[in-house]
Amino acid sequence: MSKPIYKLFHTRTADNIKFEINRLKESAIQKNHKNHSDEGANLEFIKTLLSDNIIDYKETKPSESQLDCRSEWHNFLTNKTKLNFNECLLILLGINPSLAEQIDTDLYQTQLNDVSDVKNNLLTLILFQRVENHLLRERFRSNSINTEEFIKWAMDYKYLRKIEH
Repeated sequence: MSKPIYKLFHTRTADNIKFEINRLKESAIQKNHKNHSDEGANLEFIKTLLSDNIIDYKETKPSESQLDCRSEWHNFLTNKTKLNFNECLLILLGINPSLAEQIDTDLYQTQLNDVSDVKNNLLTLILFQRVENHLLRERFRSNSINTEEFIKWAMDYKYLRKIEH
């Protein structure tokens, strides 16, 4: 029996996050030009995210890095028994989960009334504000998540779909 193939249920999820991160990048670039400073690591990470690390199924001739992103995204779902919270969130958003280590590791613990630390990092704030983050935290109150349970939950909530062939 062959391994199942998973895809995002709605490609607009990845499109929306790409749009939000792109706006953040433009804002950071303008801010850096005004202040004659460089936000450095955060801006570089934003550029990394936007360089084919967000799934784009609309590309008719995807680049090698886009194909790698799709493959890594899928491999996290099929080859790992446990995922951490950030990996799950990035999977739901259509972002390469191998970048999860570069996101605030306390994101899953952040409460709505305690976003003061999150406000210092606009990318983390964008991820925190996503409905996917809140639903994920509500369902899995841990940083270690069983992959099969996550997939079932994500399919039930129409974030993932399984393609049989």
